[in-house]
Amino acid sequence: MAKPTIYDLLAKQGIDEITQLQLNTATSNSAVDEKSISFWKGPITLQRVLEMRCYPHGLPIPELSAISAQPIPAEQSVQWQPSGTELWSLIAIQITAGSGTPVCTVELYDGATSCILHSGTTSTAASSFFPWESPLIFDNSVYLQITNTHASDEVVAVIAYHKVGL
Repeated sequence: MAKPTIYDLLAKQGIDEITQLQLNTATSNSAVDEKSISFWKGPITLQRVLEMRCYPHGLPIPELSAISAQPIPAEQSVQWQPSGTELWSLIAIQITAGSGTPVCTVELYDGATSCILHSGTTSTAASSFFPWESPLIFDNSVYLQITNTHASDEVVAVIAYHKVGL
């Protein structure tokens, strides 16, 4: 019986669905010997394809940067979560309130646990803040969540980001 190839192990997946973890898992049981050379041609090719989906040194991918605005009702949250294997580099966040001073929590979130980047008010009703070290990269497993902690006012959260990986 012939040994499976990497293409057998990752069959029927689009290139945008293959993750580094899947590639590592699929190759983990391979031996380092001459018999494995034909097997390793596939993983090396797929690794190069995955690398080509990112610009070097975290540079933005041309024409894929964006600014997204989202209203957040009182005491509710909005999440900015890249799809699939995308990586986003956060440029800036702006929180505005229709009246009064916006009160919110900005955090990294993994669906269960959060890491707060900012909590409280901003200095004016239309204020940008960037209290963390740049760049801040997030993906499908650790992403951005903004919670409007004000009891009655809606806020609008605007984020600017670059896509740095597909």
